[in-house]
Amino acid sequence: MSNLDEIIHELRSVVEFENSHLKKGQFRPLEETANLKQNCLTQLNTAFSNGAPVEQASKTAQSLKKVQSLLKENEYLMKSAINSVKSAYNQINAIRNREAKVGAYDRFGKTVNLPDSEGLKIKLV
Repeated sequence: MSNLDEIIHELRSVVEFENSHLKKGQFRPLEETANLKQNCLTQLNTAFSNGAPVEQASKTAQSLKKVQSLLKENEYLMKSAINSVKSAYNQINAIRNREAKVGAYDRFGKTVNLPDSEGLKIKLV
């Protein structure tokens, strides 16, 4: 196995590790995997700038396409997680600010927050 193959294999292992943690909802290792990916990409860039063997070009391209598809899946998983957190944050804000949604205004057009009172909770028949 050439140095280039080893680098691509290591990169794929890191990306698969990241993928499995994303699927489990474990985000703590992401900083570590980002550093490992950066290191692998730096090594890969160095290997290509030193002149990768032409006879391996087809195999290298296939390996990199597999890594690319895993990276796209990881990107989708991360975006989904971010959107879920934003949605949960918005729901929390909506619950906390429910009284602001009453829509009561004073005669000058300023918003008035009406506290719940016992009189409003009694059902009149």
